[in-house]
Amino acid sequence: MTQDGDIITLKDAAQHFGFSVYTLRTEADNQRLTIYKIGRRYYTTPGDVKEMIQLCRVEQKARAFTSIRSASSSSSETDRLSSALAAANESALRLKNSSKNTLGTSIALPRRARP
Repeated sequence: MTQDGDIITLKDAAQHFGFSVYTLRTEADNQRLTIYKIGRRYYTTPGDVKEMIQLCRVEQKARAFTSIRSASSSSSETDRLSSALAAANESALRLKNSSKNTLGTSIALPRRARP
Protein backbone atom coordinates (compact mmCIF):
# COMPACT_ATOMS: atom_id res chain seq x y z
CA MET A 1 0.00 0.00 0.00
CA THR A 2 1.30 3.43 -0.89
CA GLN A 3 1.86 6.20 1.63
CA ASP A 4 0.78 9.80 1.04
CA GLY A 5 4.34 10.80 0.17
CA ASP A 6 5.09 7.96 -2.27
CA ILE A 7 5.49 9.03 -5.90
CA ILE A 8 3.10 7.30 -8.30
CA THR A 9 2.35 7.82 -11.99
CA LEU A 10 -0.66 9.88 -13.01
CA LYS A 11 -2.16 6.73 -14.50
CA ASP A 12 -1.89 4.90 -11.16
CA ALA A 13 -3.25 7.93 -9.29
CA ALA A 14 -6.18 8.17 -11.70
CA GLN A 15 -7.03 4.49 -11.24
CA HIS A 16 -6.62 4.64 -7.47
CA PHE A 17 -8.78 7.75 -6.95
CA GLY A 18 -11.28 7.17 -9.76
CA PHE A 19 -10.26 10.06 -12.02
CA SER A 20 -9.04 10.12 -15.58
CA VAL A 21 -5.46 11.06 -16.42
CA TYR A 22 -6.92 13.96 -18.41
CA THR A 23 -8.70 15.26 -15.28
CA LEU A 24 -5.50 15.11 -13.25
CA ARG A 25 -3.55 16.93 -15.98
CA THR A 26 -6.26 19.59 -16.15
CA GLU A 27 -6.17 20.08 -12.39
CA ALA A 28 -2.37 20.40 -12.61
CA ASP A 29 -2.79 23.04 -15.34
CA ASN A 30 -5.24 24.86 -13.03
CA GLN A 31 -2.60 24.67 -10.28
CA ARG A 32 -4.71 22.57 -7.94
CA LEU A 33 -2.57 19.43 -8.27
CA THR A 34 1.18 19.21 -7.86
CA ILE A 35 2.80 16.97 -10.46
CA TYR A 36 6.40 16.04 -11.10
CA LYS A 37 8.00 15.34 -14.47
CA ILE A 38 10.77 12.80 -14.21
CA GLY A 39 12.08 11.79 -17.60
CA ARG A 40 9.12 11.59 -19.94
CA ARG A 41 6.52 10.64 -17.33
CA TYR A 42 4.44 12.68 -14.96
CA TYR A 43 4.06 11.68 -11.33
CA THR A 44 2.20 12.83 -8.25
CA THR A 45 1.63 11.61 -4.71
CA PRO A 46 -1.55 10.37 -3.02
CA GLY A 47 -1.16 13.27 -0.58
CA ASP A 48 -1.12 15.75 -3.47
CA VAL A 49 -4.29 14.20 -4.92
CA LYS A 50 -6.01 14.40 -1.52
CA GLU A 51 -5.00 18.06 -1.27
CA MET A 52 -6.39 18.67 -4.77
CA ILE A 53 -9.69 17.13 -3.72
CA GLN A 54 -9.88 19.56 -0.81
CA LEU A 55 -9.06 22.50 -3.10
CA CYS A 56 -11.86 21.47 -5.47
CA ARG A 57 -14.42 21.33 -2.69
CA VAL A 58 -17.57 23.31 -3.49
CA GLU A 59 -19.15 25.25 -0.65
CA GLN A 60 -22.82 24.53 -0.09
CA LYS A 61 -25.18 27.30 -1.06
CA ALA A 62 -27.14 28.98 1.68
CA ARG A 63 -30.81 28.20 1.80
CA ALA A 64 -33.04 30.62 -0.06
CA PHE A 65 -35.38 30.97 2.93
CA THR A 66 -34.59 30.55 6.56
CA SER A 67 -36.99 30.94 9.38
CA ILE A 68 -35.53 32.56 12.44
CA ARG A 69 -37.54 32.19 15.56
CA SER A 70 -37.11 34.89 18.10
CA ALA A 71 -38.36 35.35 21.61
CA SER A 72 -40.77 38.06 20.39
CA SER A 73 -42.58 35.63 18.10
CA SER A 74 -46.12 35.52 19.40
CA SER A 75 -49.73 35.40 18.32
CA SER A 76 -49.74 39.18 17.76
CA GLU A 77 -46.96 38.81 15.20
CA THR A 78 -48.91 36.03 13.50
CA ASP A 79 -52.00 38.25 13.46
CA ARG A 80 -49.98 41.07 11.90
CA LEU A 81 -48.66 38.76 9.15
CA SER A 82 -52.15 37.35 8.50
CA SER A 83 -53.56 40.87 8.32
CA ALA A 84 -50.90 41.91 5.79
CA LEU A 85 -51.66 38.85 3.66
CA ALA A 86 -55.40 39.56 3.80
CA ALA A 87 -54.81 43.19 2.75
CA ALA A 88 -52.67 42.10 -0.18
CA ASN A 89 -55.30 39.58 -1.31
CA GLU A 90 -58.04 42.23 -1.04
CA SER A 91 -56.00 44.70 -3.11
CA ALA A 92 -55.42 42.09 -5.78
CA LEU A 93 -59.13 41.22 -5.88
CA ARG A 94 -60.11 44.92 -6.21
CA LEU A 95 -57.66 45.42 -9.06
CA LYS A 96 -58.94 42.32 -10.81
CA ASN A 97 -62.61 43.34 -10.49
CA SER A 98 -62.08 46.97 -11.50
CA SER A 99 -60.77 46.15 -14.97
CA LYS A 100 -63.40 46.18 -17.71
CA ASN A 101 -64.17 43.18 -19.84
CA THR A 102 -62.85 44.11 -23.25
CA LEU A 103 -63.24 40.82 -25.01
CA GLY A 104 -66.74 41.06 -26.51
CA THR A 105 -67.39 44.68 -27.45
CA SER A 106 -64.05 46.15 -28.38
CA ILE A 107 -63.21 43.68 -31.11
CA ALA A 108 -66.69 43.37 -32.60
CA LEU A 109 -66.93 44.89 -36.06
CA PRO A 110 -69.86 47.16 -36.93
CA ARG A 111 -72.56 45.50 -39.03
CA ARG A 112 -72.95 46.60 -42.61
CA ALA A 113 -76.29 47.83 -43.83
CA ARG A 114 -77.94 45.58 -46.40
CA PRO A 115 -78.92 47.13 -49.78
